[in-house]
Amino acid sequence: MAVWIDRILLAALVIVVAILTLTSLGSLSGDPLGGNTLLAHMVTSGVLVVGLPVFAIAFLRHMAKPETSVTQGIGVLLTIAAGLISIVTVFLCMLPLPSTAQMHTLIVVHGWAGFAMIPAVALLLIGVVATRSASRPRS
Repeated sequence: MAVWIDRILLAALVIVVAILTLTSLGSLSGDPLGGNTLLAHMVTSGVLVVGLPVFAIAFLRHMAKPETSVTQGIGVLLTIAAGLISIVTVFLCMLPLPSTAQMHTLIVVHGWAGFAMIPAVALLLIGVVATRSASRPRS
């Protein structure tokens, strides 16, 4: 059962990161997010805000297992770190504390942290495959 939960969480993470990436690609050319693209980005980011702690709890339990590959461990930690930085920077923008210049800086950091999730999730997937390959009995 735990294997299926891990697979579902991984699939959901890949889908969420893909949607968030696709909806933010327009901002690379300097166009701000707006309209339906912004709406899709915000709805999907809500899924990430709720799902990242669930993912972290589910996958951090693998860290103590000796059969877990180093690549998977690093991928898990980088995915969680990039996700948390992305979430925290937007949350800070919603508070009445930062100035306009600081908000612009937070949004830039948010973008970089969000795009950092792409290689982190890729590393995680490579690590999961390496762990699964190493744990299979050889015939």
